[in-house]
Amino acid sequence: MLIMRLTSSPHFYACLYIAVGLLAAFNLFEIIFMLFHKNRLDKSEVEKELLKHRISTAIITVTDPSEVLPKPVSAMNYAAYNEAVSSIIESFEGEIVERATKLIYKFEIDLYYKRLSRTTIWFKRAHAIDMLSALKLKKNREFFYAVFKSEPVKEVRYRILYGLSRLARDREDIYSISKLLATLPYLTAKYTEDVFLNTITALKNSGKEEEFGFFLKQIMTDTGIPLKIKRDCLSACYLAGCERDGLIVKEYYSAFQNEPAIIIACIRTLANVDPGILPEVLRHKDWRVRLTALKYAHLGGTDLLHDLKDLVHDSNYHIRLNAALALSKLGDPGLEILRGETASTDKFAANAAKYALTGAEAAS
Repeated sequence: MLIMRLTSSPHFYACLYIAVGLLAAFNLFEIIFMLFHKNRLDKSEVEKELLKHRISTAIITVTDPSEVLPKPVSAMNYAAYNEAVSSIIESFEGEIVERATKLIYKFEIDLYYKRLSRTTIWFKRAHAIDMLSALKLKKNREFFYAVFKSEPVKEVRYRILYGLSRLARDREDIYSISKLLATLPYLTAKYTEDVFLNTITALKNSGKEEEFGFFLKQIMTDTGIPLKIKRDCLSACYLAGCERDGLIVKEYYSAFQNEPAIIIACIRTLANVDPGILPEVLRHKDWRVRLTALKYAHLGGTDLLHDLKDLVHDSNYHIRLNAALALSKLGDPGLEILRGETASTDKFAANAAKYALTGAEAAS
């Protein structure tokens, strides 16, 4: 009834045309605004890249780059300086890094982001912490600790710990980071691994790689450090190639026999330095441990032929398949076993053997 009244009004179509016209005008204005905004952003990005190139060139070629570079006056300027200097610090060493660091202090790049880290908007604080982290300034260590204590947002606190991990000096610094990490909800294994990988890198750069081994020893029996964090420490050790910490990793392997996650992390490090653990872990009760061990079984050579043959008949599909693939990597003795398994009454083992043989033949 209401619709009929509206459509019967003599002014209905006039109002409708006006409404459509206003809507079209609004859409046109919105498109023009978006194009203008995009053009402005593109122009700003080009200016930023040109300034970054100018900054990098000056740092590399001029003794005192502050004499030939303009002082930053906008957020874009500060971002360009921060990114250019961070790239220099990451890629060079010696005198060039000293020039880059002096430029930070000369133009107060760090102070700009320290002020920004006190803003009331949390994602701006997070951005400021990220920018400060990239600079790897040793003087920021105490600043990060102070900000962590007062920061209420966990997303920002994660970034603060990441920044601290790039400034680690010794085992006590790593221990402090791990204790602070334990106060936050567990994020992801990737994040925690990256944090500890940063600490190892920082220690390696200062010639103190052994400090990470001392840290691993320190937290092994510390109940205040969650098991997940200990696992991620071991994973970071593997990613960083810390073979010299093999003895400590062996202690973890012995002490955490009932923790598959720890055993798996240990296997990754130990398999390359001590393949002798493979026969034992290939018979582990947890299928995830057996599966991890199979990825390194080729390092054990023909001594593992019997164990691998048994695993082709494992109750777990992933184990059967990977055991067959491991046999295919052991040359003629392994291939001979696979050929025999193709006639097995265990159809699952026979199928896994046929699959591995097909792959081996295709590769040859």
